[in-house]
Amino acid sequence: MSTTTLRIDEALRDRISRLAHALSQTPHSFMVEALAQKADEAEWRLGVQGIAQQRDLALQAGEPGIEWHEMKTYLRQRLSDAKDDAKSSAKIKPKATTNTRRA
Repeated sequence: MSTTTLRIDEALRDRISRLAHALSQTPHSFMVEALAQKADEAEWRLGVQGIAQQRDLALQAGEPGIEWHEMKTYLRQRLSDAKDDAKSSAKIKPKATTNTRRA
């Protein structure tokens, strides 16, 4: 494992130390975890951007896409379905169960 020097201001260092100790971590492990999460986020973002660029090039090359009014209708329907699902699941109350084991 290699060593890297990271210069951070005192206020951030104090925040990291306070948070790390509150989470029962060392400041070092807190920072390593934070850097790993940030790297994962950056890789995901670059992947999404790459996919968007590929789709844009495909559309520019004449491949069929989805018309905005069709997508808007689709998204509105999904939102409506999600609201309906939330309402119906809120109305369902779990049944009281009894433990009736048969020998």
